[in-house]
Formats: sequence, C-alpha cells, structure tokens
Amino acid sequence: MRTSPTQLPTYKELQKILASETTREIPHDKEGVHYADFSTIIELLESFNLPTEFFIKDFKFEDFDDDKLFNKTVAMFNDLIDGILNSQDDTAKQELLNNLYDYLSEQDESEQADLIFVFGAKQTFRIEKAVDLYKKGYAPKILVSGRSPSYENENTTSEAEIFAQFAIKHGVPQDNIIVEKESITVPDNVKRSLNLLERESIKHDSIILVNSAFSQRRGWAHFNKMSEVGTKLIRANVDKISDTFSRDAWYKNETGTKVIMKEFFGLRMSEILNTS
Repeated sequence: MRTSPTQLPTYKELQKILASETTREIPHDKEGVHYADFSTIIELLESFNLPTEFFIKDFKFEDFDDDKLFNKTVAMFNDLIDGILNSQDDTAKQELLNNLYDYLSEQDESEQADLIFVFGAKQTFRIEKAVDLYKKGYAPKILVSGRSPSYENENTTSEAEIFAQFAIKHGVPQDNIIVEKESITVPDNVKRSLNLLERESIKHDSIILVNSAFSQRRGWAHFNKMSEVGTKLIRANVDKISDTFSRDAWYKNETGTKVIMKEFFGLRMSEILNTS
C-alpha cells in the first residue's frame, strides 16, 4: 500500500480503490472515446531508449495482475525518472520536458459558466483561484470535491470541507457552495460530483475546472469522458504553485519528477479502465 503521492499503486491496491469508487454510466456516444494523447511521453521514453509498450499496447486491466508486467512497468517509470534527473544540462531533453509539462497544463481563456469545480488538495491554491473567479462573476456557484487520497486516514476532515470553509471565510455565501466530500481519486471526484449535480438538478451545462497546472489534463480527460455530450469544460489553472511542481523546476527534484510522471501513468491506466 502506498504512503505518498510519488508511488505507483499496485494492481491489488487499484482493485481496492475501484471497489470504493462510485459508479456512473458513460454516455453512449463516449463509450469508446478517450481524451489523452501520449505522444509527448512516448517521445521522451524513446529519447532515453526506454520501452513504450505501456502506452501503445492494447492492455486490459487484468493484465496487470501479472507481477512480471507490473514490475516491468514500474521499472520503466523508475528508469525514466533517473534519466530525467540526470539530464539537467541536455538542451534537447529540456525541450521535451517543457513540451510534456505544457501538454499537461494546457488551459482555456476564462469565460462565464454555470459553476466552478475545484479538485481537492492539501494546499489552498485551488480554492483561492476558485474564489477569485467567483468574485469576478465567472460562475454563481462553486463545487468543491474530495475526501482525501485513498491511502490516508478516513477520519480526517475532508479536503472539500476545508475548501468550503476557506471559501466562506473569504466571502462566498454558503448557499453558493456545493460540497462533495466522499471521493478518493480524480475519477471518483468527477463521477460523484456529476452524480450529485444531476441528483440535485443543478445546472451544469458549462463548468470551469480549477486544478493545478500539472494535473489539469487528467481531471479534464475524466470530465470529458463522464459528462453529458455537449457539456462545455473550461480549464483554469491555479495562479500559484510550489517550486517542487513548477514548469521550471519539477524535473530538478525527485518528488516533482515522480509526481509529474505519475500523471501519465494515471492517464494511461484510466484509459485502460475506460474512465477517461
């Protein structure tokens, strides 16, 4: 079992997580559609002469019950992380790393929407951005989502509740805050929140997605998969980010490198699971 966000989950841990997540029917027109492009990570792997089959082979989730395959995937990621950390002065690699980060962090011009959606986190950067957008009139409601990662204590106050308290303290009326406090993963954030909006008949034809730059792509991909056809998604990255995960420094430290690389693992595994 993992103890930090830098570790990859095992097959058995993923099974446990999937059993804890809620369910949501995929819109018919999106059943066979996916929303990630792995060309950037494949190009980076090839530059290090590392295997790319994880991103190109037609795997099924059950294939990873094979320890040999799982260990091979983990070894590939570990080798890639080592390669990145040892390539600080390679200008060609630098361009690839920038392209990779830019792909993950692509965002949209701000525009009005039905609500602002905020993915949970430990720091307040995301809710700060959401409150700013709310005060500027971009949406009449904020939806905060997330309990905590699956490997953390279930009895702590949820990230969503902490975010809601922050928003109220900074001038957002409680009636304009929607709280989803049970989700444990990004796909669970999306599924539980969309289910909640539909259950409560809350208009959500257009949604601003507030996320950290490096994790924006994955959240957007899950929303694209799970939302009704025609839903408009507007990506808004946080204004502040720690040096550990910034565009100019993530590849210079082990934690940043592992977390950013794990975004691609999550994107690919969710595609295999048909949730993004």
